[in-house]
Amino acid sequence: MPSLTFTFRLANRLVSRAIVLLLLFVAPSSPLMAAESTPQQFLTSIYKNYKGSDASGVRWRGSKAGQYFDAALTKLILQDLKESKGEVGRIEFDPFVDAQDFDLDKLDIKIVSQDANAASALVSFNNLGEPHEIAYDLVKTPKGWRIANMTWKRSGTGGDDLRSVLSRPL
Repeated sequence: MPSLTFTFRLANRLVSRAIVLLLLFVAPSSPLMAAESTPQQFLTSIYKNYKGSDASGVRWRGSKAGQYFDAALTKLILQDLKESKGEVGRIEFDPFVDAQDFDLDKLDIKIVSQDANAASALVSFNNLGEPHEIAYDLVKTPKGWRIANMTWKRSGTGGDDLRSVLSRPL
């Protein structure tokens, strides 16, 4: 008859192996991992927050900036927040929709180019009936895909980009 200690060790090993197998099969399919696996999925995970009647967008300023932007752009966003002292700052609109208000339809996310560490994308949509295009420069970081810059394509002006706007004097 096996000892109680032997039985406990065997059960402990079996449970440990079962947990490892479960993590191997479940973790890669979690929403967080899926959102970070490709540039397309990363941008889709952002824009899903702008669709539907209960859409509220994303909180991209302050402590949330690093979820969406690379380290250099996050630093500029945090600097803008600090310098504006609770006021609007350099960005007076939601950069993901190039407007303060939104009601999106006809959303299209296209990856224009991609390699292992960088990608370019073009997001187009109608917001409140008006067409918009935003070009994205994305980089792969240890935390997943992040935005290195974004350019709002505006008719007549050629557009502005987030990095340049955040680098201007307040």
